[in-house]
Amino acid sequence: MRQLKSLLLGTALAVATSVSAMAAPITGSFDITGLFQAENSAGVNVPFNQATAIDFCAAITGECVTDPGAGTGTGAFQVNNASADNTFGITDGQMGVVKDFVFSPFTTVADFFKIGDLSFNLTQIENSSFSTGSFQFLILTGTGVFSRDGYDDTAGTFSFTGQTNGVDTTGTFTFSGASAAVPVPEPASLALFSAGLLGLGLARRNRRKAV
Repeated sequence: MRQLKSLLLGTALAVATSVSAMAAPITGSFDITGLFQAENSAGVNVPFNQATAIDFCAAITGECVTDPGAGTGTGAFQVNNASADNTFGITDGQMGVVKDFVFSPFTTVADFFKIGDLSFNLTQIENSSFSTGSFQFLILTGTGVFSRDGYDDTAGTFSFTGQTNGVDTTGTFTFSGASAAVPVPEPASLALFSAGLLGLGLARRNRRKAV
């Protein structure tokens, strides 16, 4: 019986280790750029210091075409400054899709943006806005989780900087994303690891009883 418990414990720990070792964290950094409008809760384009939502434009140049409603719909962006050794699977010039979102009050945005098989869930955000002369700036910073086929879900950080010249209602934005290279534990791995710990505890208790 003692040998069977030891075998089960070893198997659980080995499987837990193998599940975690099958993939690797996503690493690297990159920027995305495009056009957007700042909106209030009614979906009306407003100055940055009155805004509660971001409405991304359908194209990265030219006239800004947006979806109706605050925080609904999608827009386009282009990848820039992708680090040479990144495992995001992206390159400069690649196009992606980003979701419009409300940042005040904020709720998690699943698949906030997608580039190929890479996606990013936006889970936390902070915001600030200010003016310098005629220019207006909106800065959003936060955290989230990168996901890509064949890799561990990985925690990441981002910084969104938008600006206008104080006259145009459409501004340009730069979104900088970077992986924190911290894999997010998978439910299966957690369950197996917990089972291993439970088995270890039972084995130790039985040894004490035998003594």
